[in-house]
Amino acid sequence: MAVIADWLDDRVQEIIRSPGLHDKKPDFRNEAKVLVESAEAEGFTVAEIKAACGGDVERYLLDQQNAMTDVNRQQRLADDD
Repeated sequence: MAVIADWLDDRVQEIIRSPGLHDKKPDFRNEAKVLVESAEAEGFTVAEIKAACGGDVERYLLDQQNAMTDVNRQQRLADDD
């Protein structure tokens, strides 16, 4: 699973770029589709990518987006001090 986890980390960094907090999984429907298609092209199965995302690719991307936004916000606050 480590190989898919590393692959997933790299892809998430490519897919999630614009900051902002989100509260709806459907906001990430297209990104989830791209992620799954990319995984399949790399030889991973849909089941493997879903398992690496905790069973819900859209939720995983939403959580990653919000975590990245929170980190960026915390860094800006620290820089302002």
